[in-house]
Amino acid sequence: MSWWTKEPLRIVEITTFGEVAELTPEQEAEAIRDLGGNAQHYHCMNMSASPDDGPGLNERRLFFRTKVATKRNPDRLKAYLPVAHERGVRVIVYFNVHWYSAGFAEAHPDFMQRRYDRSLLDNLYNNGCTPCINSPYREWVFQVLRDLCKYDIDGIFYDGPVFFPETCYCETCRRLFKERTGKQPPRKADHRHPLWREFIEFQGDSMARVLEDSLRVVREAKPEVLLYINGNANWPWWPSGLDNERDIRHADLLGAEGGFIAGDLNQTPLYKPGVTAKLLDSQAQGKPTVVFDCAGHKSWSWYLLPEPEISQLMAQTVANGANCWVAVFPDDLAQPEMQVIRDYNRLIKRHPQAFCGTRSLATAALLWLSQGSNVYEGSSVPFVDRSTQDLQAQGVGDLTAEFNGFYEALARAQIPCDVLGEAALEDLARYELLVLPNAAALSEAAVASLAQFVRRGGNLVADFETSLYDETGARRPDLGLAEVLGVQWEGEIFGPMDWDYVAPVPGLRSRALQGITKLVVPAPPHGIAVRPTTGRVLAYYAERLKGRYDHAPIVSPQPFLTENRYGRGRSYFVAGTLGASLSSFRFPDHLRLVRNLARSLSTPPVEITGAPWVELSLRGRPGKTYLHLLNQTGGPKRPTTWVQSLHDLPVALRQPATRARALRAGQTLPLERTKTGVNFRLPELRDYEVIEFKVE
Repeated sequence: MSWWTKEPLRIVEITTFGEVAELTPEQEAEAIRDLGGNAQHYHCMNMSASPDDGPGLNERRLFFRTKVATKRNPDRLKAYLPVAHERGVRVIVYFNVHWYSAGFAEAHPDFMQRRYDRSLLDNLYNNGCTPCINSPYREWVFQVLRDLCKYDIDGIFYDGPVFFPETCYCETCRRLFKERTGKQPPRKADHRHPLWREFIEFQGDSMARVLEDSLRVVREAKPEVLLYINGNANWPWWPSGLDNERDIRHADLLGAEGGFIAGDLNQTPLYKPGVTAKLLDSQAQGKPTVVFDCAGHKSWSWYLLPEPEISQLMAQTVANGANCWVAVFPDDLAQPEMQVIRDYNRLIKRHPQAFCGTRSLATAALLWLSQGSNVYEGSSVPFVDRSTQDLQAQGVGDLTAEFNGFYEALARAQIPCDVLGEAALEDLARYELLVLPNAAALSEAAVASLAQFVRRGGNLVADFETSLYDETGARRPDLGLAEVLGVQWEGEIFGPMDWDYVAPVPGLRSRALQGITKLVVPAPPHGIAVRPTTGRVLAYYAERLKGRYDHAPIVSPQPFLTENRYGRGRSYFVAGTLGASLSSFRFPDHLRLVRNLARSLSTPPVEITGAPWVELSLRGRPGKTYLHLLNQTGGPKRPTTWVQSLHDLPVALRQPATRARALRAGQTLPLERTKTGVNFRLPELRDYEVIEFKVE
């Protein structure tokens, strides 16, 4: 068993950047231990600007012994390793393989990534360059790996490698692509070019190949060294080439920057770290995962987030089965916000069984199109720390907004759920409910898996263009899931609907509409015209209005919500962008609809009374179940600066249990047996608690 699988990793990074380090080896190792870390990303490569060169890595900024160095600097790595190991801290060397200085680019022009016009990509983080992993640079990297493995290190973390939306058209990439296809690569921005998808696959294969070769170099030099990279989360991978499902075959951990949050936080879902943890869990092929949580409010890297925000980052991460990584700067170490990092790491250290080797017990799941998002025009790419820009969707039905809206609605309904990529559709047996937030681009195999899931008794909720396209982005003549959903596409997408409505069928008995008493409810931004075949219509669109004060809404014959029986299961189809509406407006009746559907199509494993702003995660191992409670009462505006503690919280677990203990509070909780499980009261829920049950 590898060392990184034996206990939860509590990784702390003190971003020192080499020469600018203000800490002695003893001070740095003590700081890691004080923050509760059992591992760290260690900086022995300087990326700070100097009088002779701009920021980014170069051959004069390496603080260990390596053949590629052109300047002999103090050996920080050699001095640090024994100091860290004496304190029980494993040292994972931080190796930036994507941000290099202008001087390095000038010295090695054949190493660097190029735009389509062959100009140098020279604006990374506004003032840096980036090398190409297909170029001779790869051998430079492999030599660094061999030299690092001569030290008693515990691991190597690649920050990168990564392509960018404008790259790469260096001579090596052009040659390799022509050898592969016989043609020159297309513009990366031209998604409709017949070779575009081939170019994206080429970059994905290039990334996997450099990881495979890197892992081989490391294993040959020192088999016990951990190697992993900064991967992808729930956004398309075409800009970067980082396809998690391909890359994890050649890495020991799967990680992504789910906890890097930036700019106006009101535009960033509170659930981003948890979504990332869940998606990585479905893609990791049984290997451990890690979510990178940065304590700084990007892009103000030297300014800390408020303590409740850092708490949310860490709670979302550990509650969903991922290892925790958190980054701070040396100046942050004396700040009061560090206490929350200590608290979480000490909790994990005291109770490792709750945070390592557990599996999700959720019976509901959402699908994220990890592959289909590359080819659908409604795909946007959000800003992440290493990107040069965010990329807006070119079409309606934005997958990110659709997904975020449904995820928040399920969280508010207190339905524990997993997040699945397409590869996970091969095995859906343990789920009762699968939600498809505009899962537009699905392969025939995915469509067949979903149909089989419903036929065998599973339940499905889908909206807008789900299954209207295949995995290449080509439009089908009808929805691939038309038979399952009980509707037929009428060939029209309509909208935007800025002041239009939908109307539930009056007097209709349906659990989906329970509690929705309004005669009309706001319509989503866009709709899709469908005709029911075997489906029953539960709500219709109203006739389109010419303005918000045109006339009272009149019900049309255009279906909005349909219900269908298929085999032993049921499906519900929302003929519009409900997820986008949930994400933007959170209309109470839209949230109520999702809550009704989720609770009628799956059995909630936990019930909490009177506390709607508590998110749940349920995980387990043989003989133990862990209920994670995340208190999100801090108000609707971010950054969150306070959380309202909840007292005497009534909780029901639908699972027999003989003992319950609140691990963070250190309290044993009296249990009351019921027909379906146990009831108990939690004396206090501050920002986060995890309850361990001994189960029968």
